[in-house]
Amino acid sequence: MDKFDYRIVESSEYSKAGTPSIVHLNERNYITYHGKGEFNINNEHFKLVVSAMYDLAEGIRQAASTSNKLDWFRNYEPYPLNSYWNQDGSFILMIKQPNFTIPELLPIAKTSVESKYPKEILDQIKFTREEEGYEVQLVNHGPLNSVSPVWDKLADFTTKNNLEMIDPGHREVYLTNPLSTPPDAWDILVRQEISPAVEQGNLPIITN
Repeated sequence: MDKFDYRIVESSEYSKAGTPSIVHLNERNYITYHGKGEFNINNEHFKLVVSAMYDLAEGIRQAASTSNKLDWFRNYEPYPLNSYWNQDGSFILMIKQPNFTIPELLPIAKTSVESKYPKEILDQIKFTREEEGYEVQLVNHGPLNSVSPVWDKLADFTTKNNLEMIDPGHREVYLTNPLSTPPDAWDILVRQEISPAVEQGNLPIITN
């Protein structure tokens, strides 16, 4: 069976289009890490955390492929790193996991990398289920900052379509790996949460 690749099968959810779109993201599996600070890939601790998240996502894929605890398995491309940023400076790093994965796979993945990362980092990475709800999204090319054009484009879209922003924070989905890609080549999908009332309109909504 061919490998499941979110970049192809779920291309609308991870859109690189130049115009905003709306997604409705239901409950799904994640590995998560809670922290505080800024996105700074030059900070050694932050870089270690990001690297651990990627390695554990791959470790879960490998553990799932040989697990006898799963009802079924399909080989897949690991999902991209994403993060949620609060106004108080706290953040959550997240990597989506396929719905057939189970929490018992994470300790197996941690065992395979325990010599590579500090225990305090690995201990803070959890297997959870999260629901993101309704979000408006648009890709940003290059590093993201407060003056990036993506913010005005999202604001214009929400105003024009009478959408209500219900959370001052925002989400970033790193469509390119920030550890292995130069900042100028980053593609970051920016998402902002909006009211479920969007369902009452005529705008197309990507549901997953």
